[in-house]
Amino acid sequence: MNIEVRFPNMTSTLQIIGCHFGVKQPGWSYPKHHHHLFELLHCWSGEVMQTINGTSIAVRSGDWLLLKSGVRHQLENVSQEPYSFFDVHFDIDDTEMRKLLSRNPFGHITREAAARTRLPVYRIEIERILQTSLAANTTSGPDYTAVKPSFGNMLSLQAYILLMIQEMIPLLLASDEAQEEGGLQRASAFETDIAHAIEEKLRSTVYSTGAVEEIAKELNLSRSQCSKVFVKIYGISPRQYISQLKLSEAKQLLIGSDLTIEAVSRRLGFASVSHFSRQFRRWTGLSPNQYRPKHAVQPLEPGK
Repeated sequence: MNIEVRFPNMTSTLQIIGCHFGVKQPGWSYPKHHHHLFELLHCWSGEVMQTINGTSIAVRSGDWLLLKSGVRHQLENVSQEPYSFFDVHFDIDDTEMRKLLSRNPFGHITREAAARTRLPVYRIEIERILQTSLAANTTSGPDYTAVKPSFGNMLSLQAYILLMIQEMIPLLLASDEAQEEGGLQRASAFETDIAHAIEEKLRSTVYSTGAVEEIAKELNLSRSQCSKVFVKIYGISPRQYISQLKLSEAKQLLIGSDLTIEAVSRRLGFASVSHFSRQFRRWTGLSPNQYRPKHAVQPLEPGK
């Protein structure tokens, strides 16, 4: 008997911005700000005070902190020793992963909790990549040194960051459960239900235009209310979510179908091929033609 077990197709894109190690002296501070990306911070040594949406948290040596996109925060080294850290900003267009990462404005993982995971191991591997790259290829600015890792190290860096996210998700979910048991649930059941209803409707209207306004009207919400409750649960606006759905579908169609670029554009509800091509390049850094395999990829048949 022939047996074949298949994994699902995966076209998610990981975006990594501002990945760096740093050392800041006592008295250093960074003003209130926010990013449109998730932020993962590890305190290597010393201590830093993070003020997040008015809540102050001491992040100590060995601790990890995950910040949801759009959360306002500021930092200050209030200790008497240098603060050294690893920091990376990232985004990923996998909707389920974003939902898990966006459950709360931030997640604080202590050194003791992290020690029971492989987070310290992955941080050491990234440090090794840094050291190797420093010895190979660097450029210097007034207050920084930029490294250019080899192709292999770039792949390893992306893999370790994904593995870090994988390790953090169970810890964040466990923290959520503890908060809910203690009556500290940040989103009400009503808000959660509304956000999930919006999400289901967005999925069903990915090929149409004006979906957000229509969904808000259908749910007896204003457009701003619709957006606010969705961001609270999913961490991105409904329009950004639709963009992610369109990107995912565009990747699938470009890789797994023989539809022309124009047909893909029409199917996804774009007004023109040029509009679709510009948007796809913003999403991926490539044109649809550059992203599509040079030779048509036919769906695999069992046993092939």
